[in-house]
Amino acid sequence: MAERTEERTRDADASGNDLGVDVGATESTDGDVAVGKSRTAEASTTDDGGSYFSLRALLFAFGAVGGGMVLGGLIPLVPATELVGVLLGGFVYGLLASERRYLEVGLAGGVSGGVVAVLSLLPQLAAGLNGPRLFAIAGGIGLVLALVGHYFGRDLRSGLTREL
Repeated sequence: MAERTEERTRDADASGNDLGVDVGATESTDGDVAVGKSRTAEASTTDDGGSYFSLRALLFAFGAVGGGMVLGGLIPLVPATELVGVLLGGFVYGLLASERRYLEVGLAGGVSGGVVAVLSLLPQLAAGLNGPRLFAIAGGIGLVLALVGHYFGRDLRSGLTREL
């Protein structure tokens, strides 16, 4: 059957009107070629190697981390519960995401942690508190907490989805 598929592919290449789809391929004996997949589509998916950054994932990460910070901020009389919310948001995102997105979650945690710290201490900034240093410290803490939460969420996801 593999010979017929190769023969059809050679005929389509020779005719000059190849649309990039191997219509006749219904079965494959090769282990590396998927059933019904064209050679051009296969080459395009293996050449790009995946994406290291996704704007959509970044927006979802900001939503998860922001939601965690809001939930953490609802706890009264306990200081720095927003930081626990960053950890929770990263954990939930890692639990729900199908791919590893450490860059997006880290960026969302760092920026969100820094912005919330600066905005919550805005009156003290006017009195002489160093704003960039505060942003850097809180952003670093938010970055680490979001990455730790994402790691443990991914770990739990892999444990739940693994076959016994």
